[in-house]
Parts: sequence; C-alpha cells; structure tokens
Amino acid sequence: MGAYEGDLQESLENLQKIAINPSISAHIRHNVSNHFSASLGLLYTGLSGKDQNFKETDWRQARGFMFESPLVELSLKGEIYPFGLYKSIKTGEKGRLKTRRLVAPYAAIGIGGAFFKPKNDWNHADMDGGTAAMLIQQDIDEASRSSLSIPMELGFRFRISNKFTLGLAGRVAYTPNDYLDGVSASGNPDKTDWFYTLQAVASYAFGKPTKQKASRRPRDSEDKIPSTDSDDDGVNDDKDECPDLPGLRSVKGCPDADRDGIRDADDLCPELAGLPTLSGCPDQDEDGIADKDDNCPEVKGVLAYRGCPAIDRDKDGVADAEDLCPDMSGQLRWKGCPDSDSDGIPDNKDACPGIAGPDHLRGCPDTDEDGVADKDDECPTIAGLAAKKGCPEAMPAAIKIPYKAIYFNSTLDDWQVTSLITLDEIISIMTDDPSLFARIEGHTDNTGKEPANDLLAEKRAQKCRDNLATKGIAMERLNYIGLGSKKPTVPNDTREHRQLNRRVEIHFYKK
Repeated sequence: MGAYEGDLQESLENLQKIAINPSISAHIRHNVSNHFSASLGLLYTGLSGKDQNFKETDWRQARGFMFESPLVELSLKGEIYPFGLYKSIKTGEKGRLKTRRLVAPYAAIGIGGAFFKPKNDWNHADMDGGTAAMLIQQDIDEASRSSLSIPMELGFRFRISNKFTLGLAGRVAYTPNDYLDGVSASGNPDKTDWFYTLQAVASYAFGKPTKQKASRRPRDSEDKIPSTDSDDDGVNDDKDECPDLPGLRSVKGCPDADRDGIRDADDLCPELAGLPTLSGCPDQDEDGIADKDDNCPEVKGVLAYRGCPAIDRDKDGVADAEDLCPDMSGQLRWKGCPDSDSDGIPDNKDACPGIAGPDHLRGCPDTDEDGVADKDDECPTIAGLAAKKGCPEAMPAAIKIPYKAIYFNSTLDDWQVTSLITLDEIISIMTDDPSLFARIEGHTDNTGKEPANDLLAEKRAQKCRDNLATKGIAMERLNYIGLGSKKPTVPNDTREHRQLNRRVEIHFYKK
C-alpha cells in the first residue's frame, strides 16, 4: 500500500487521515555477498490527498483542493544485511552447506526515476477557495511529470526454504520535486513531496545452492573406487537417511541446525535447541509447555492458562498475566475484558463502557445525532458542526438555571445523604417547567483505573436518572453520560478535593 506527504497530505502529523492506495512491485536481486545485495525494482502505486484531511480545517475546508495520481518508479538499490543472509552449518570433515537465516533484517538505499500524472480538482465551483487564480495557472503550466527519486528502505526477510523467502518492507522515497500532487505555487512551494509504501515481498532464488567443499584427501592414482557419499557429509549413502542433504552422523546424515539431536524435518523449532518430548522446542520455565505455545515462557504455569501461573483475580478464566482487565470479569475473546453495555466493543476499547454506542464513535452515544460523540460534544443536546466541537454556528439563549451536583462516596455508586435534598430540588425544577430537559454527567476522582472509572461514572449518572424517573420525570427528558476522571472541578491532590470530584452534574436545557 502507498501514501505520500506534500501540499495535500500531512502523513506524519495526521496519521488518522492518511490516504492509503494499493501498490505493487517486482524486483530482480543479485546477492553479491553474504552481507550485500543489488536490487533492480519496478514499483506502481497510487497517490491521493485532499485539504479536508488536514488539521487546519477552517482555511483548508474553504480551499477544498484534492488530487489523485498513478506513480511508476524504476530504481536500483543496494541492500545491506548486518547479520548476513546465510549462516554456514558444518556437516563433517568433508564439507559444509550455506543455509539461510530464519530472519534477515536489512537496510537499503538507492536511486531511481519516478513518473506520475496528477489529476487535480482545484475547487473552481467555490472560487478556488480564495486561492489566487494566477498561482493555480502557474502550477498547471509548470507541473512536471517525472522526477529523480532516492528510495530508502527497511525490511525483514523470513526463510520459508533455502530458495524461498517472504518479507516485509517499509519504504520512503525522497523526490527533489514539489509536483507529485500537481500543487506547488498555490500550496507550499518551500517543501518537496515524498511518497511511502509498505509491502509484503516474496522472493525465489533461481539456480543451485552454493556448496562449499573442504579439500579432499589426495587419492592414489590407482584408486578407482567411486564415492558413495553423495552429499559429502561423512555418512555413506547406504547409511544416510538424507543422502542429498549434508547432515550429522548423530541423526544418520540428516540436517540438524540447532544440534539438539532431532533432525530438522521432525523439529518444530529447528533454529532453537529443544527437548525430544516437545518435538525439538525449548521450555525455559520447565512447565512442560513449549515456549512457542507458552504465553509466560519465563514463568512456570499450567496448560489451562496457556503456560501462565494460575492467578486469576477476577475468576474469568483468563490468567492475570495475559488479562487486559485483571480486575473485571470478562471474556477470553477480548483477553479478559467485559462488554458491559453489550454493544460489541470491549470495555478497554469502549470510550463509554456502560452506555451502548456505535463502533465509529468508539461505543459512545450521540444524543443530537450530529456525528460528534456526547463525551466530546461541547453542545451535546444541540446538533452542530464537528469543526466547532459539536456546537452550531449560532447558539440558542442559555437556560438561566445553574447546574446541580450530587456527591458520592469513594469507589461506590451510592450518593451521600445530603444529596437527597439536591435531588428534590431537581424534581421541583423539572416539574414546574415541563419544557426543561436534563443532561446528567457522571464524574470520578483519579484514584481508579480505566475502564473502571468510566464505568463507575456511568453507573452514578444512570442511578440519578433512574431516581428522577421514579419520581415522575419522563425518561425521554433525561439523558446521561459518564466522563470518568477527565473533567475534575479541582485538582485531585487532597482527600477533600477528591471528594468534590466524585459527583454527578445535572445541566438543564430546552430543545
């Protein structure tokens, strides 16, 4: 997949809004040595961007430029493998065979040519967003369609066999050109454009593997007995169970890379010395569970908890060592976290864990249906604009009734006795004026952890709503939200201040 950074995209500063496009490439590689390869590659990717993806929404929204473009790059790169592509496994007195490393990281740099053809939308319908027409015309006249490129790459190659590897490569290409997106004079002419790709790579080596043979003992000129050791590993073919692969005597002429006495073909961990009882895999903590299957490989555990100790504070069947919510009973599919509001989002990823909401708002409701979640909406009961944090262009007259606060004891969802008077006042206010609605906000101090704090705040707010409903206030006049410890009224630095922050605020409004 490919992306770019330039006048219509700020990839590194606004990762959430990167325009991702498909990419594909082909390469020819020659391994010059164990630590260096030369690669000739051809890359195709798409580039795109638009002003709406920038953080500076006001003037960018007004300008409204966008573009899309194909890009083809031909490049020559040098790849450096600091740990080498191969390791040599000795197979006896007569020879050795080069074998690929299981993982071979590398860095690369090169030079190439990039060819592109941007298609621009200058937003003429909106008078070009206030941009001078002469600057746009200058870009149209001066835009280039090719550029020098300097690709830089970091990647890993993973051995599947001695001839076949899979890899992952992250690539960034510098271009001394500001017209990848067709925009320069009408944008930011001081910065050139870059493009990036992230790709999965498959490689196959053609030709025969290199075998390094040790010097042979000179034979007598009259010795005409042919060799019976095809792979030169010191084990004659009639006793060699792998006659075409150099190996060790201890495993009857078969390869054993980790020298644990288990031939590679039968070894589930051929690069790591292990135990015969675990098919050649190691077991550091000696709990009878192979490290590759052990979630706690350095601490002795039990099979029921996937190799972790049987410590499970919340008794949900997920050991504390791998439980993302060790103090809240949850489900295995969410690594021990619950879904308290049953909206399909686990509490540790749910911004409103006790109130059901859609996935695109991270599980939070949107009372005024303006696309801004209530917890982030500064005007949660009035439909507004995302650019104004959920508030409209013109605000209605405010209700001249101060909000009421109900205070709670630490870590509990029960209010203090003195708050009963406040609840009666709220009932009286809403009974006297049936046009009033109430937004009920739950808050906590900072002594707990998330998502428990958010859930506790929502429980407190819900309890106040339910109490008002039982006293005759219609449920549709009440909505609630939990804000956890995000909005303290005073710093949480003393016991008295933390008590003031454990509260539910009731705010009145009219629709």
